[in-house]
Amino acid sequence: MTSREVPKWFYYFATRQHLPDFRAIAAGKATTMGHIQRGHLTAAKVVVPPPDTLGKFDAAFAPLFEQIIGNALQARTLAQLRDTLLPRLISGRLRVKDAERLAG
Repeated sequence: MTSREVPKWFYYFATRQHLPDFRAIAAGKATTMGHIQRGHLTAAKVVVPPPDTLGKFDAAFAPLFEQIIGNALQARTLAQLRDTLLPRLISGRLRVKDAERLAG
């Protein structure tokens, strides 16, 4: 999903607001979220503030939202590294010094 009219953080949170409705539609069809159609998205109304107000909010929220995204990506990377190294460390196939070298 994307928009040329509102910032990424705005349509992210607007979509999250409607997520329970989208899940109910998908559950009614016994399918995944892939069954959500453009019409469902069009019917999901959101109040958008005037451009000047939205601009002020964007100045505050955009950096925070980018940090949230960056943190989530970093957490995913660290989890993958943990999942790769931990079994090797526990089994003795990898020594701590070798793991530090690989991670560093």
